[in-house]
Amino acid sequence: MNVFPASEPYVIFPPDTVDVAVVGHGDAFREELTAVRSRVPSLYADPLAWLVADAAESALTQCATEVLTAREDVAVILVSAHCTLHTMDAMARSLPAPRVSPLRFAGANPGSAGSLLCLLHGFKGSSLTLSMTPEDGLPAARTVARSWLRSGAASFVVLCTHRGHGEKGHSVRCAVLAPAAGRR
Repeated sequence: MNVFPASEPYVIFPPDTVDVAVVGHGDAFREELTAVRSRVPSLYADPLAWLVADAAESALTQCATEVLTAREDVAVILVSAHCTLHTMDAMARSLPAPRVSPLRFAGANPGSAGSLLCLLHGFKGSSLTLSMTPEDGLPAARTVARSWLRSGAASFVVLCTHRGHGEKGHSVRCAVLAPAAGRR
């Protein structure tokens, strides 16, 4: 099921912003964050990272050519209070075992929830994970995105937010941002 909960509307970037344009947007939803079979051999990523990748790939369908051409300068920002909690919890439960998987250890880093997107698409711009709710983190994330675009530190910013909906699942909303026309 990939239906974003309609009862939770929020805007990642206000449409009336003069200096930043939203060139793509996408959503992804899962009822439960459980282990996801990797599309890439020998790669483990937290289930939230795969949900972020799904939302971003949905957003990229609207601007893929432009963004993928500039992949060296594509930045990624994720706002999530949950981050890699699924993997951290699994690691904590496995600690009595004689060995911890190095793949899961790397996948437990909270920043890896947003960095899978960089690995999958070759994005090499700045990246940032704000481990807080979208309500608390979006103002700072918007400011950073705007600064990176204005200064030329990034050609595009992929800004994603994650929300947990209790028993109703997890959703990620993503916007691909670029300097507004005339500022590129």
